[in-house]
Amino acid sequence: MMRIEDPNGRERVLGLALREADFLAELDHKNIVKLEGFVVDLSENRVWLIFPWEENGNLKDFAASRDWEIPERIWLIEDVARGVEYLHGRSPPVYHGDLKSVATLTQNKPQPALEFQATFCASTNTMTLTGNQYTLRWAAPELLNDDESGLWSDIWALGWIFYEVMTNSIPFQDVRKDSIIIKHVIDGKLPSVTKHGRMSLIITLCSLMIKCWSINPCERPTAEDCRKLMSHMVSSVLDLVF
Repeated sequence: MMRIEDPNGRERVLGLALREADFLAELDHKNIVKLEGFVVDLSENRVWLIFPWEENGNLKDFAASRDWEIPERIWLIEDVARGVEYLHGRSPPVYHGDLKSVATLTQNKPQPALEFQATFCASTNTMTLTGNQYTLRWAAPELLNDDESGLWSDIWALGWIFYEVMTNSIPFQDVRKDSIIIKHVIDGKLPSVTKHGRMSLIITLCSLMIKCWSINPCERPTAEDCRKLMSHMVSSVLDLVF
């Protein structure tokens, strides 16, 4: 949903919203939810974006729905990495801004596809899909410090999606207070991924997640780096199976 905050400039803002809807309609990738249309509600100053319903629900619930084996979970997160790589590789690059497993739909195949609510120009060379919104548990340190965010902030959250799918746990699952979560993130006090039974078997993925959570954004891998490593892991799994 897009909300038009300036009723006096309704036509201008509506025009911007429609241009952005056109931009979303141009996104064409198997791991990106396809925009089906939009509804304008001028009485409420809102533009509703319409996306398809996926009966398998979101990635978080799907991953926890049964005892998936490690190879199956790796295939799921490879698809997520492909979706992020596609967004970041656009011209201009597209910054999602609120990546998390509950914002990733699972299609019938099953095949994860990134979902979003709105989009607007964040700068002259980057598009942002979710505006200034982000979800605390998945938020990178620069977001919490009100520093400049960008594609590198998506990579931090992507690492958490890897974690969620592999462990069936959300970031800082045992922490209830927002203030403590913020302190943990800023201090770099993150979960030990290798202590989880399933994760201890995949050292390569553990190393990738740790790199995604680098406090210095410049030290994080790119979406392409993540996708390439995941594709290599999938190929290795297929070699073992077949």
